Amino acid sequence: MNVALEKSSSVTPALLSTENDDGTFVLVELRIRWELGPVVSVWLPSRGRTAQNLAVRPDVVFNLPPEGAEAQEGASSMPCAADAPWTEPSELVRPPRLAHCPVQLEARRVGERTVTDGAWTQIEAQVLRVHVDPRAVLPLGDGGTPAGAWHPPVHDFRPSATPPPRPVPAPARELARQRGLRYPAGRGGRP
Repeated sequence: MNVALEKSSSVTPALLSTENDDGTFVLVELRIRWELGPVVSVWLPSRGRTAQNLAVRPDVVFNLPPEGAEAQEGASSMPCAADAPWTEPSELVRPPRLAHCPVQLEARRVGERTVTDGAWTQIEAQVLRVHVDPRAVLPLGDGGTPAGAWHPPVHDFRPSATPPPRPVPAPARELARQRGLRYPAGRGGRP
């Protein structure tokens, strides 16, 4: 029996925080890919600070911005009070979490980096701890989800390394011939 394993994935904007050599932290905005299970995959420019940091120190925090914060506007669109702290300490990794992001994923790079054409680096990270704003968590046992409160990710059910199949239109006469039917079909669709 031939079996094909397909992965479900979703791409979402995120703000990544990693640690620099001098102990400071850097923040970068990009899109991450959720793979099936608690693994996040990200493509980074090979010469960028974030890729260099993750090559040496595997800790990273994926901060998912609040609904309505557009990816092209970046961190400048995030709500922030002058006296409110911008970051809060993580529990299992060194980079801090962004306080204004409703979902924060503490993660650690797993495996080796994959460098493509010297320009891009793919890194996968295992999620160790998830922090979610209580307003985004549904109560247990209510049996329902308010439609306006939940925005599910779009899933793509095909192997991530293959391009989408291109549909090839076939004439109805050819499709009928392949199925052993007569074209045009008789009444009730019978041959």
